[in-house]
Amino acid sequence: MEKITYVVEDRVLAEILGKQNFSTKEAAVLELIKNAYDANSSKIDIIFKKRKNSISLEIIDCGDGMNREIIEQQWMHVGKSFKGYKDEETGRIYAGSKGIGRFALSRLGENVDLYSKRENYNSIYWKTDWETSYIGENTEEVGVGTRIVITNLRDRWTRRSIKPLITYLSKIYKDTIMEINVEFEDEKGQVIPVWENPQIGINYVTSINLIYNSDSQDLNCEIISDEFKQKASVITKIKDITQYKINLNMLDALGDYVDEELMNEAENEDEDKDEDKDKDEDEDVSVNAKSILLNLGDFSCKFYFSLSSITKQDSDWFEYKHKNLIERYNYGTILYRNAFGIDSFEGRNDWLDLAGRSRRSPAAATHPTGNWHVRTNQLSGFILIDKEKNKYIQDLSNRQGITENIYFSVFKKIILEGISAFESYRQSIIKDINAQKKKEQKTKLTQHKDDSAIAIKLIDSVKKNPSQVKELTEVQVKNLISEIDRHKQEKEYYKKEKEDIEQKARYDVQLLNVLATSHLKVISLSHEIDNNRNNIAKIPLNIENALKNLDVWNSLKKENLPAYKNVPAMLDDMSSTSRQFLNLADTILEETEKSKFETQEYNLYEIVNKITEKWEKQYAWIKFELDISGDETIIISYDQLMVIFDNLILNSIQQNDEKSELILNIKLENSDECVLFKYSDNGIGLPKKYKSNPLKILEVHESSRLKGHGLGMWIVNNTVTKLDGKIEEINSNNGFSITGYIKLKEKI
Repeated sequence: MEKITYVVEDRVLAEILGKQNFSTKEAAVLELIKNAYDANSSKIDIIFKKRKNSISLEIIDCGDGMNREIIEQQWMHVGKSFKGYKDEETGRIYAGSKGIGRFALSRLGENVDLYSKRENYNSIYWKTDWETSYIGENTEEVGVGTRIVITNLRDRWTRRSIKPLITYLSKIYKDTIMEINVEFEDEKGQVIPVWENPQIGINYVTSINLIYNSDSQDLNCEIISDEFKQKASVITKIKDITQYKINLNMLDALGDYVDEELMNEAENEDEDKDEDKDKDEDEDVSVNAKSILLNLGDFSCKFYFSLSSITKQDSDWFEYKHKNLIERYNYGTILYRNAFGIDSFEGRNDWLDLAGRSRRSPAAATHPTGNWHVRTNQLSGFILIDKEKNKYIQDLSNRQGITENIYFSVFKKIILEGISAFESYRQSIIKDINAQKKKEQKTKLTQHKDDSAIAIKLIDSVKKNPSQVKELTEVQVKNLISEIDRHKQEKEYYKKEKEDIEQKARYDVQLLNVLATSHLKVISLSHEIDNNRNNIAKIPLNIENALKNLDVWNSLKKENLPAYKNVPAMLDDMSSTSRQFLNLADTILEETEKSKFETQEYNLYEIVNKITEKWEKQYAWIKFELDISGDETIIISYDQLMVIFDNLILNSIQQNDEKSELILNIKLENSDECVLFKYSDNGIGLPKKYKSNPLKILEVHESSRLKGHGLGMWIVNNTVTKLDGKIEEINSNNGFSITGYIKLKEKI
């Protein structure tokens, strides 16, 4: 057979690969800058010149230049790149790879004149109007490099266009090896990369440095902070409020997620795929979570955090060191592949979905149990990937984005794990400061009770006889002023307390409304089951009686029948399942009775036994060991204790559903208006990702199960906190155990 090739019109190429291929005029200029960079130029000048009735654009570099052979065989060869990974002489990693970047010229203008000279070769002149291209010798004496003149520009460029262009290039170019200058008549500017000289306390208050090692699947996180005054270090329990390091294993943290994504991908593949079809070079490699994390390649991130605005009140309360930053970073998150940012990932778009994370978990940093997430306007920074090391993070063919494959999905997850480490660290500091400040303020308000009582009497006396004001002594006046100040402080305290309560309530209600709505549906179904309980219970017996009346019952009771033919056994199973459904319906209806939400006196052993009995009815393979000591009676509402232990028990069951027997131990000690508790099981414990920080499982939406909602353990912690208690320790070395305490109301 004879080989044939496509023939494509120049105008079509220019339209598709030029005008339609670049989203903005700035992106097209960037593509030409990349060409100069790849040509080893030390400088590039971008010059807009006024002509009679128009403006032209000149781009001049001092790079390697081109000769006739390069223009004919490479420049004119569409879709084939002759660049490797890097220039071996200079060490520059090539920015181009698609062989279509030159069509940025078409995006910018109708006509192009190109002058280029390569060392030891004659100067070449190439021109095009995108219908026809010409090449010839350039008779002018020029130095090594390339000069491009673009006329009949497609966009309107003015003096005002220069600043946005320089700003864009300053964000998207991250190198100093090539100088970039922009000129419009007398308006001149140089492109200075925005991250060139970051200064703490001027551009940001906290830096987050993340380094991913693909060989070990470790993410090394280092946080350096200057956000708080030295006084804060005395208040908080955090060892060091200026520096924090943690190493996170991504196979432990994301292994289950990656395997689930791979499984979903496999299910979506065409089942009728031709087995003999040529396979990709990597297709025969066993793909799993570890291979994905390994092949992803090393990369690094640097983020800069600061609050967008701080009130004087917050500054004083939280001991912030810097109220307003002189040149605060607000560039978003930029993804660089070596020296250049990737278009659509240059900070304009929230591609890490930080806004979505904060909407899903809108807790303030002061929330005692909620999970604070950084807002988009509080974080700026960059991620560095490499053309070769991170080859599976692929550019779109139009160079305007990234292919949304599993590698990119895992890549983003890893970055968010690092950001999450910072969020937990900072929130711990904020919560400690807030708790201590509230404690100090409350103590201050309760002091000087005697002086306050004297002042109140004096105020009452003056109210009855206003003329008495003239006779007040200096001591009495000071006493009155002190009382007024105390009232002002008290007002501020309760205002702050009200704001905290409102914030917490909004957050809790948002989460719990979802669960409450689901539970109402379950209650409705339970009522229907209860109304039909007699029919449900009788169905297996009625079927058995019907079969007996048909004289086939005895024939169905033959030995060694397969399970699908053993009708008596199936009816026994049906009867057992029906009883379970009815018990479940009874339990749900009983637990939602109004009285269960009323605070009253309970026998501690009886209330815990009542909670565990319902579980034993539902799950024959679990066994409870209760150890109750101290005062027998407590004042509490049934639902509070039920919520704590039901969620702990459910968590144990879901984590250990493959075990044949599960022993659950509940130990309670009631003394001094406080109940100490320890709950444990003999199961498999927490997954590896929680081994270094087991308390993380208490955070909202934090789940060890892929399809878990991540609210169970948060509800436990939230309920304990509402009872003025605390989860003190979670241990997962031998099964699972959790210890803490709750405070009780005084007995009547």
